[in-house]
Amino acid sequence: MPGAYAFSNGENASIVLGQPDFTSKSNISPLINQSRFDSPNDVKFDSSGNLWVVDSANSRVLEFKPPFSNGESASLVLGEPNFNTAYLPGGTPVNGTVLGVPEAIAFDSSGNLWVSDTGDSRIVEFKAPFSTGENASLVLGEPDLKTPGDTTQPASQSNLNAPVGLVFDSSGNLWVADAGYYRVVEFKAPFSNGESASLVLGQDNFTAKNFPNEPGCPPNCGSPTQSTLNSPMDVAFDASGNLWVADRSDYRVVEFTPPFSNGQAASLILGGACAIFGQLLGANCLEVTEFIAFDHSGMLWVSDTGNGRILGFPAPISSGENATVVLGQPDFATTFSNIWNATQSILITPEGIVFDSSGNLWVADSGVNRVLEFGPGAPSSSTSSIASSSSVSSVSSSRSSALPTSSNAITPTSTPSSTTSAPATTITSVPTSSSAGGGAASSMSWVYPVVAVVVVVLVIGAVFILMRRRR
Repeated sequence: MPGAYAFSNGENASIVLGQPDFTSKSNISPLINQSRFDSPNDVKFDSSGNLWVVDSANSRVLEFKPPFSNGESASLVLGEPNFNTAYLPGGTPVNGTVLGVPEAIAFDSSGNLWVSDTGDSRIVEFKAPFSTGENASLVLGEPDLKTPGDTTQPASQSNLNAPVGLVFDSSGNLWVADAGYYRVVEFKAPFSNGESASLVLGQDNFTAKNFPNEPGCPPNCGSPTQSTLNSPMDVAFDASGNLWVADRSDYRVVEFTPPFSNGQAASLILGGACAIFGQLLGANCLEVTEFIAFDHSGMLWVSDTGNGRILGFPAPISSGENATVVLGQPDFATTFSNIWNATQSILITPEGIVFDSSGNLWVADSGVNRVLEFGPGAPSSSTSSIASSSSVSSVSSSRSSALPTSSNAITPTSTPSSTTSAPATTITSVPTSSSAGGGAASSMSWVYPVVAVVVVVLVIGAVFILMRRRR
């Protein structure tokens, strides 16, 4: 993919949605309209190149049509009857039209949209072609579209608790990051309302209670291991069919290799070990890992939400490796110091990430209610208005009441290949223009004709002198 590695550290975003410009930062929660967000959480493209945004705190999903422009209006809304209505969780009966607190989305091979309705502990499907305010057609995690989620129920093979990230495998099966039950579950196609999951990762079985802070949990059962998960937030497959999980509260990303089996151990880890040393910054440390995505070259990109940045890990990936690119901060040693400081290059609370067909990276910057596009080869910001700080600012999120939290210390499950941060690195494409050295070439362009004339004159003079001597 041309330009797949052509991002530069701390580069400027090129487009903003949800705000009129790059420095606007208003929280417009009381005002619901066609062009503003309140805590956007995930972004995905459909097969036609339309961008879909999960407008989480407004309980809706919005569609934006290309060509994209700063502050443009959405073209369609799901989860609400119109652009000026917002469902308040607990204030409306659960049904197939409204969404509680949507967190993530995915498209299946038929173009249908699947939404993690985290606030109602369910996954719902909307059939294409879409229309504003349409009804969902199917539900997973609950027996029907009218049953509210009950997070007090014990884990089972068919219920969900605050599901977030979604991904379809090559066979059309749906994998779900079931954050509230600290697991990832697979549902086999064809799907039916309330069907049972077929496989579980992060737990030994579908009813296991290996959860941090779970009543009756044995001592230390919440400590991270090679086969447990702690509030997994997102799931993604690489080109080889390996499943990657953003393990949010264990500050890591882990890989599971096929063939998959219940409770299997992860094969690789990124991050995870830094927190026990009090180090949360650097090129191989993660804090609050939210979402992940692969670009067309196989590079893994991670929303390091707690540090206000996106990190790129080049393939082939090895445990504990360093990231080579950082977006949202000027370098690997800086985190945001002011949650209200919106700029063209700084991220506050990056969450969902996705690549378009041209290799541009789109980021849901939830903390300042916007979605940003970063393009390969874009210039870095020449100035930064934030103070460099090694301390980590606290992150506020609309999901805090829906998702589990954990204060467990992180115990590394494998030895990182590097315990030192890589130097700030800029990865750019080789210039294709002829501007490099162009000035020198222009200033030398007159030399060649002069030299030629001098040579000709000397040759003629030598011939003339030789002829006179022969006479």
